[in-house]
Amino acid sequence: MGTLKQFIKQQQTLERRLFWSILVVVTLVATSSAVFTIFEGLNMTASLCSIGCAAVCLVVALVAVRTSLYDQCYLVLCCVLTCFMLPLLFLFCGGITSGMPLYCITATALLAYAKRGYPKLIAFLVSVAVQVTTLVVTWRQPELVFMELNRDDSYLDILATVILTSITLFAVGAVAMRSYAVERESKEELLSKLDYLSMRDPLTEVYNRRYLMTFLENEVWRRRDSYFLFMLDLDGLEHLNYGYGHAFGDRALCAVARLLMQKKSSSGKECVARCGSGSFVFVMEDSSEGEALARGEQIRRDVENMRFEENSMVHLTISAGFVTCGNRSLLNAKLALDKVMELLQVAKSLGKNQIRSMMDG
Repeated sequence: MGTLKQFIKQQQTLERRLFWSILVVVTLVATSSAVFTIFEGLNMTASLCSIGCAAVCLVVALVAVRTSLYDQCYLVLCCVLTCFMLPLLFLFCGGITSGMPLYCITATALLAYAKRGYPKLIAFLVSVAVQVTTLVVTWRQPELVFMELNRDDSYLDILATVILTSITLFAVGAVAMRSYAVERESKEELLSKLDYLSMRDPLTEVYNRRYLMTFLENEVWRRRDSYFLFMLDLDGLEHLNYGYGHAFGDRALCAVARLLMQKKSSSGKECVARCGSGSFVFVMEDSSEGEALARGEQIRRDVENMRFEENSMVHLTISAGFVTCGNRSLLNAKLALDKVMELLQVAKSLGKNQIRSMMDG
């Protein structure tokens, strides 16, 4: 049972988990019904029909494994049961005096788990038509029913049928709800992961430019007087990649990203984002321009003091631009980013390893 449960759990889709769960339940119910029919002392044909239901389930399972046509196999299974096997059982197991109507209703209800579309609707209508026809014909011609059960046998058969159909509907419903919950959790996890990846730089795992713009427009610009933009670029990244390999260049970028994350306040009101090959933007919240600029200068010195064990001769430096978001000449977030990038380029042109701000003129 544990192996079977593990097998069903490993199925990749909700439809497949339901398929195997329903197939197992129907097989067990059909086998139990065959055993109970023998116990009741009914005719051998009724027992063979019940065993035939279990055999149909095994054949469908084999075909599904070989062809992977799970949706089609499930429809075929339901149609064979409702349009052929159950009408035969109805005739051989006592007709309306037995519990067969409950089996017929249950089998038709299982069609609800088939894949939606016209084949499902057609299968449902045909199944109902066959079962209604069976009831009407045997009502008009009761001699077609092979045998009728006496009062005690009828109650016993209905009791067994109630138990088996109740177990079937409960088991299938429970598996369906559990499978749906697993599917939903899986999709929510995937959506969460995709949402995370859509906002993050895949290398450094800091935010990307897309998220940065959203953060600036929705969070910063509403109370921009207390915010500052610090854009930095790793000096000589191309030479670093050429001289020591791209793997080491990536490691240097990640080291700078980690440093910026360490410098970020725990308030959740600051943001670090990668905006280019070697460029990062640090959105700072501080009480004054001087204090924010001092934080930027400390970052510059910390990068300059970085050392790498495998390449101890490497000395990283950064060039940076700094702007105050509260400056009224910056009409929007895009203009602020353009201005801080312009100041960064000025820092590069003046010899690198320095910060240029709007106060520098």
